[in-house]
Amino acid sequence: LSKPGTEPRCPPDIMNLPDAHTHPAPAASGTGLRFVCGTSPADWEQVALLAERDGNVTPFFGIHPWFLDPAAWRRDMRLLEEFLTRFPKAGVGETGLDKCRRGIPGMKMQKDALRRHLDMAARMNRPVALHCCRAWGSLAEMLREYPRLKAILHGWTGALNPASDLPSEDWLLSIGPREMERADIFTSVPLHRLALESDEHPEVLPDLYRIAAQALRMEECRLAGIVTDNLSRISPP
Repeated sequence: LSKPGTEPRCPPDIMNLPDAHTHPAPAASGTGLRFVCGTSPADWEQVALLAERDGNVTPFFGIHPWFLDPAAWRRDMRLLEEFLTRFPKAGVGETGLDKCRRGIPGMKMQKDALRRHLDMAARMNRPVALHCCRAWGSLAEMLREYPRLKAILHGWTGALNPASDLPSEDWLLSIGPREMERADIFTSVPLHRLALESDEHPEVLPDLYRIAAQALRMEECRLAGIVTDNLSRISPP
């Protein structure tokens, strides 16, 4: 086997960089498989249209805690189930917990809404895309109730120990632009759980892979293959 960093260079014309978490926007050149997340009923149709037009797109539908409407979210959950039924290859999310943003519903309502998402994902055997800000302990505690759930934790900051706090092998940890200058974060995630994402900045995806590959001492095409395999493993059956 080749030592890390000694693999032959990848031909640029075969690069297909998977994007583990993004939103409705044109993809960067060279992008492959994309998990495109809706954040409220307002953008679900846009996500659905992208999925219908682009075979690389796996759609996700959910309610982000920033857009949780106290008066409407329970009704919106019924609409969410309709979208998931309409798109049997879709995931659930973006959803999650947030203690950072002011003016949004508190933890009780956020947890109630998240539990509805997780219940639906578990019942329908769909992966879930999770947002978290300063609530990692609460999120990990809730996830332990769903050991068979497939999930991708986006915007991973290294806040928890993957082995002890997030024991499922099907919970991927996705690193994005905000953490891309931290070489240590790439090496802290087991390769079989690693994902990379552009979030709201699809243009940075090539730089993210370049930096991550350097930190991991491997060629970008090998890294892209690992992430593609990881995303395929948790994709809807």
